Amino acid sequence: MKKKDDEISQDLLEEKTSRRSFLKKIGTAAAGVAVVAATGKVTAPATAAEKPAAKPVMKYLFAERINCTGCRACEYACSLHHEGVVRPSMSRIHVLRYKGVVDVPVICWHCDDAPCIKACPTTPKAIEKDPKTNGIKLNANLCIGAKCNKCIEACPSQFIRRSPDNGMPLMCDLCDGDPECVKACIAQSGNPLGPCLMTGKVGFGVNMAYRNVTPEDAGADLLQNMFYPNEDGERRD
Repeated sequence: MKKKDDEISQDLLEEKTSRRSFLKKIGTAAAGVAVVAATGKVTAPATAAEKPAAKPVMKYLFAERINCTGCRACEYACSLHHEGVVRPSMSRIHVLRYKGVVDVPVICWHCDDAPCIKACPTTPKAIEKDPKTNGIKLNANLCIGAKCNKCIEACPSQFIRRSPDNGMPLMCDLCDGDPECVKACIAQSGNPLGPCLMTGKVGFGVNMAYRNVTPEDAGADLLQNMFYPNEDGERRD
């Protein structure tokens, strides 16, 4: 039996459609081969850019003092981040050279009870904790500056120093949860010693346990245990 006219038309339409799809696929493949031939690179199909995962906010800073080599990379990184220039005297973290032998990193312990904030005499307080990062932040418009030493006197770890420019206390804001000093310390550390600075999302009370150990106390302890254990911590040349 002969096909009806409408059946014949449908067959021709399907044949043309299939042929057109086939030629389109061949053309796309040829274009891809041409790109590879011209560039030598295989390009993947474009996809929506994935957003990078957000870094966790670190709320505490810790120091493994025995690992400090006195490289002072932390001071450089801190001052560069906060001041835009490498200037150790403006660094929030600083390294004490005890008796010319031992290097002691002096950090803010971010005390849970924040004696520096309690001691601030202004109303409202010129010093406050960032609830998101646990960093200590200073409001320069409220701070009395060099006329007041209350926060420095209250700091149990003797961490707070003053700006050599305006007398304002230099506070550690933890770089909004991603401390630059820690990254610099990790970059400079190696074997067999690891970094002396670390950070964490929780404190486990470590910051409170060590805050009353002054930099001089820590230096004397390191000198006694690492260098001259049989000579009462005093260097004998």
